[in-house]
Amino acid sequence: MDINITMLGGTSLTLCVDPTDTVGSLKTLIQQKLGYAPEIQKLTFVNGQMVTLNDDSRSVSYYGLHSGCQVSLLVTQPVTQPATIQVFLRNERGTVSTYDIKPDVTVSDFKLKVEAREGVPANQQRLIHQDREMSYGKLADYSVVALSTIDLALRLTGG
Repeated sequence: MDINITMLGGTSLTLCVDPTDTVGSLKTLIQQKLGYAPEIQKLTFVNGQMVTLNDDSRSVSYYGLHSGCQVSLLVTQPVTQPATIQVFLRNERGTVSTYDIKPDVTVSDFKLKVEAREGVPANQQRLIHQDREMSYGKLADYSVVALSTIDLALRLTGG
């Protein structure tokens, strides 16, 4: 059966598929013809209501596709992990260490990294960036960016 694949920009393509072919094999065929990887393809079909072809293991006939139908292809951006950045930690002795982190790392996770490397328990750390103590949330919430310097101070003990 022939089905029409239409993209948002107007590009269209007619593909011949078997009703028992899977959505995954349809996406592979689209990749061969248009060059878009299957994981960034989102296919929808209007059959009275909009149906998303989201299970790659199902056959195209499972979704009600038939000869002559029109399938819309949306090419999505791949999900990317935030790039690793370097930040500096200056301890109470003035020694500077470099840490490779993701920008969305939490303060508590960063404190655990500092504990592992510096030997200072997380509950005794005071992390300060731009005169603000970082106590919760993400480092990015405190304007920490690549090459930022974070100061490590120790909590005073006693009563």
